[in-house]
Amino acid sequence: MPDASSTHAAAEPMTLGDLRLPPVFVADHAIRTLFYQGALSPVDLAKHWRVDPDIAVEAVDGLKSAALVEVESGQSTFERLGRVRLNAAGQAYVAQARSRTWYAGPLPVSLETFDRLNTGVVAAFTDRDRLRLALAPFFLEPSTADEIGQALAGGSTLALTGVAPDEQPELAAALGEALGDEVTVPYAIYASGAVIRVFDRRIHRPIATHREAGEEGDVLRTRSAESQWSRIHRPVLALAGGVLASDVLPAYDEDAKFYLAPTPFKACGGILAILDSASNPDALSDLARLWLIPGRHGTGIMLLRSGERIEVPWRACTVIFGASTGALPEELRDSFAYRIDVSELSGASLREFLRRRLHEAQGLPDEAVEPVAAALEHWDVTRASAALAARYIADRAAYEGDSFRVTDDLAEHAASFGCGAAAKTLRRVA
Repeated sequence: MPDASSTHAAAEPMTLGDLRLPPVFVADHAIRTLFYQGALSPVDLAKHWRVDPDIAVEAVDGLKSAALVEVESGQSTFERLGRVRLNAAGQAYVAQARSRTWYAGPLPVSLETFDRLNTGVVAAFTDRDRLRLALAPFFLEPSTADEIGQALAGGSTLALTGVAPDEQPELAAALGEALGDEVTVPYAIYASGAVIRVFDRRIHRPIATHREAGEEGDVLRTRSAESQWSRIHRPVLALAGGVLASDVLPAYDEDAKFYLAPTPFKACGGILAILDSASNPDALSDLARLWLIPGRHGTGIMLLRSGERIEVPWRACTVIFGASTGALPEELRDSFAYRIDVSELSGASLREFLRRRLHEAQGLPDEAVEPVAAALEHWDVTRASAALAARYIADRAAYEGDSFRVTDDLAEHAASFGCGAAAKTLRRVA
């Protein structure tokens, strides 16, 4: 997505022609808006559409010329302030306008405009000190943290192996904390005769908005004013359980007759994290084919249900967790720019790792850490095996209650349990 400063300087249209939208679509959009909202003045219509009032005046004049609206009796005759409503002919036209889509929110951005304003899209800006601080709880080597930072800054695909399963969402969130700067997203785009809703309040965190009450959750009639674009913090999406086929393609609302942008597209300019990535290799192949491989060149591919292929500017740092590269589809292996293994733990890092899980998270005394660490060091210890051993100890503590003590035998058993289970998992995904 473009930088906020450049978007608001260059993106604001002043006439209907500047929108680069088909006139029939704009007329239909006005009919749907008046049907859902009731009588509106051009000024109110412009606020709802997030465009300049002159555009709404032009649209209303077109409806007047087509004899589809009438000025409410007693209303001001000033072209910007007089409320208009659908007349009988306009009401009869509603079914035709809704046969194409029920969408009646802010005016979509044309694909032509979107392409022009997103040609310089880059991935997440990261500050080195900020990144190292965010990753400090994971006890990574500074050089490793810096390499992860490089991947984020370049919008690259990163295979991050050796991360314990319970660390994956935590690490994805930490990477999100390291992001700086902002991006802008269009509320919706119009392409190949389809409306594609982009802005998602569950994912996109606005930096400055003036929302009216009742806007959230209303996908057809959002009332926010200002601009067709929203300034947001760089997005971070984490998909637990691997990527699904439904994540890769736009979702179509059969009732409302418009698309919802696919998950990768919503992460543009930020981070797309795939947790437990080996779960769905076929969907991973689709992700690589439609987003990651084209993404090297700043492009993503949206496939509509009609079979239409829409190329859109797209770049995000995609972090693949949870499987060795050899276990993943060939298409995905070829798209990795970075491969980083963080599985190694030893010495002080191992003890801090265990302290975080046993003492800070579970409230066990510090004395519980050393016996478990010493037992693990008899094995080829990894983050995954240490996490499993800590989980074993925590479960035993919860079961035994006040009588619980970490003995050397219990520590050895927990270490063998953790290392054995981790080894089986590695063999399964290798």
